[in-house]
Amino acid sequence: MRKPLIMAIVLFLALFATRPLQAGTFGTAGILKSGHFALGLEPALTFSPGNFIFYVHGGLGLTRSIDLDLKLGLASDIYLGGELEFSLIRDTRRSPGLSFMAGAHGAANFGLDANLLLSNRFKTFSLYGALDADIEFVESVGGTDILLPMYLDIGVAIPISRKLEFLLEGNIALTNVAASGLSGGLMIYF
Repeated sequence: MRKPLIMAIVLFLALFATRPLQAGTFGTAGILKSGHFALGLEPALTFSPGNFIFYVHGGLGLTRSIDLDLKLGLASDIYLGGELEFSLIRDTRRSPGLSFMAGAHGAANFGLDANLLLSNRFKTFSLYGALDADIEFVESVGGTDILLPMYLDIGVAIPISRKLEFLLEGNIALTNVAASGLSGGLMIYF
């Protein structure tokens, strides 16, 4: 009962937040174990227009192949988002992982998110890349405009300890309504 309630609250709050911002992927295709938590801290900078935002990420493993990711972005505007991540191929040291993420976010406008994420774990780090597509519903004088920002997210995750990981990510805009960016931060696992 709690899991659907948490998702409903996040989606409801996303409807009333302000101005959409790109949150990126900030993670590999690995899924949190059921009942395990993660907390991430990610300062991010977007270019053209220049914008700084500080993200707080929360993760919860729901099942062996599904986790819930929540994002709160703090800047001059507030970003709220949530996604479910589904493991398609498990990320191991022997083979790359593949996952699909779907969710919603909001600021002044509401948006839907979808990511296809590929990662490969090596001995001392993981590389990941994602095709990140959004559908933004933007209110305008003539009604609602639909924008389709798309990004190629490329990152590296470096374990510092069993419970702490450093991530560095670049977001490359693939459409003219998207803005490229760069971010880095820490992910703590519980």
